[in-house]
Amino acid sequence: LPAFGSYTLAQDNSMKQGETKITVKSENQIIADTATAEAVKTKMSRNTGWYPKLRIGGSASINYNKDVDGVTDGTAFTFGLYIKGAIDYVYKWFEWQNKLEVEHQQTKLPTIDDFIKTTDKFDFQTLGLFRIPQAEWVGPFVRFRLQTSLFPGYYVTDKDIQVRYYQSDTKIDDKSDDKFTRPSREVAAQESVKLSNAFEPFLISEAAGVFFNPYENEMLSVNVKLGAAGQHLFASGGYVSFDDDDGDAFYDVRELVDTHSVGVEGEVELKGIFVDYVNWSLIGSIYYPCAVNDDHGLSSADLIHADITAKISVKLAQWASLDYALIAKRAPFVTTDWQITNTLLFTLGFDVFK
Repeated sequence: LPAFGSYTLAQDNSMKQGETKITVKSENQIIADTATAEAVKTKMSRNTGWYPKLRIGGSASINYNKDVDGVTDGTAFTFGLYIKGAIDYVYKWFEWQNKLEVEHQQTKLPTIDDFIKTTDKFDFQTLGLFRIPQAEWVGPFVRFRLQTSLFPGYYVTDKDIQVRYYQSDTKIDDKSDDKFTRPSREVAAQESVKLSNAFEPFLISEAAGVFFNPYENEMLSVNVKLGAAGQHLFASGGYVSFDDDDGDAFYDVRELVDTHSVGVEGEVELKGIFVDYVNWSLIGSIYYPCAVNDDHGLSSADLIHADITAKISVKLAQWASLDYALIAKRAPFVTTDWQITNTLLFTLGFDVFK
């Protein structure tokens, strides 16, 4: 026998009575066999029914600046609440995955008297997929998703402004008077300008196609989805910022309209665990509408929708974590500008189901 390691003896029960077969296994082989058995056990246990998860918590951040070049002196404070839930049903090669994320944050800036909404997210998704028995890493899927904001949207500034309301097809370099949807109005400093009602914009999307799960372990899991998709944006009556010059006294907004489209979509999801207390994820998706009821004066590449989300979470305790998220989104039927958000938060939460 080799000089290193520990060993165990196992009897082969398939031998005839009176015969004994001795199998020598190293410690590493025993560990590997145990891990394989646990993986098989976990996989088999996923075929037993419903699997709910629910986590509720809050987040907070504080930032103080004094005599920093280009930054307003004072304290900025942010607090928020979130609900993250999921319930999956698994039967053999069929999976039904449901996910809900609700998040709301309020921020107090040194220059604004009132708290303002900085995050308002309601995101529900239901996904059905079938894993081909001969190749469980690939199969068909269908998905339905609903995204909206729960509360009205406002714009608040610390200076007097004049708000100008433009039509939905107005270009940034063609702000002529005949593009107004209503007369402009004066707004004093610290007063709010209402941009949208509760549950606006309201986005419904659906997709059907093929998924691929070519590689999966603890360090890296790869998921790819390709297929046909549709989007339905309900936003009539709302407005979005359309201002390209923060130095003047005007605040320009552009009207939103209901938009329906069908096209193609692709999504790549990468995620993993560095160590037990650090996990990460990167999700990128692209949607291109091939047919649309209102193209907003856009064409070719200008119609591309993109959504990129990168997250890293450091678990400080069972109930606390430090989370960083970078979100870059382009939704041309709302605004042609890239919407970019960087967030670093200390998060508290507890699991109702796990």
